[in-house]
Amino acid sequence: MSHKNLLKIIVIASIIYFIWLFIVALNETMYGEKILISLKMWSIIGVLLYILFLIIEILLYITTPKKEAREIKIVSEVIKKVVCSHCHATFTISDTGVRPLKYTCPNCGKEGVLRGKRVKGIVKSITCSNCGNVFDVFDTGEKPLSYECPACHYQGVV
Repeated sequence: MSHKNLLKIIVIASIIYFIWLFIVALNETMYGEKILISLKMWSIIGVLLYILFLIIEILLYITTPKKEAREIKIVSEVIKKVVCSHCHATFTISDTGVRPLKYTCPNCGKEGVLRGKRVKGIVKSITCSNCGNVFDVFDTGEKPLSYECPACHYQGVV
């Protein structure tokens, strides 16, 4: 039986016993009759039950395992796909979650900042017209789309 269910049973039993004491008190005061035993004995039984329930609740409180705050441990950093604002090359960086996050483009060497905003667009595969290298460029809808080849650093326009 779980601790919560046991505590519910104790509360319900206490309420029922209180109602029973009320009925016994009314019966003895109104009619002068005892129900099995006197009101004084029912009161003593009530006090003993209260002490018993209190001891049970204290024991349940002590034996209940404490909930420890869950710590989130980062096993590995999040890898984020980033688009260079200068040459539009796509590459990945490790995201620490700190904003603004500074990065250096491996293609053109320019520094950029990741602010947490998502840019809408699509990734396009481009073949360099100079050396034939195939690489990805992020198309944000700007026309003409300029790019820089990561292999030969040729700057072209689509």
